[in-house]
Amino acid sequence: MIEPVSVVEEKNVWYRPHRRGAWATALVWGAAVSMLHFAGLAYGIYTEIWWWDLLTHSTSGFGVAALLYLAWTDGFRSRFGLFVLLPVCVLCIGTWFEVYERLFKDFWWGWSRSFYVEDTAIDLVLDTAGALAFACVQWLYGRVRNPARGRTGSGRQP
Repeated sequence: MIEPVSVVEEKNVWYRPHRRGAWATALVWGAAVSMLHFAGLAYGIYTEIWWWDLLTHSTSGFGVAALLYLAWTDGFRSRFGLFVLLPVCVLCIGTWFEVYERLFKDFWWGWSRSFYVEDTAIDLVLDTAGALAFACVQWLYGRVRNPARGRTGSGRQP
């Protein structure tokens, strides 16, 4: 049986009008974070401003969480999904990024092993903190958009 377009649009988050704006915002956020990162590399900001790496990791964790949430909203809709599963997924992606940096980049060659481990740990904590910040923003947005949702005890709408 072929369903009317309006029914298909309700089931598929890719076609929901309010999701288009969310996807556009997430992509603009990603472009801004990428500009922060590449400007930091091009102009030596990472070595001049001690908190630049902290800024880029926390904002990228937020952005990756947003993209994951938009791609798999149903998986992250519950409180557990939003506040545990989503940050763990971002942590895993951040870990693979750190492995990529270790294998294919050379900026860390002059670092001691202890400094490298500390920097990696801080990067991963900030990636995860960015994901948790996104989870808080998304949870608050859900409460404002649907106040009854916060009183049901679950993240699912009735």
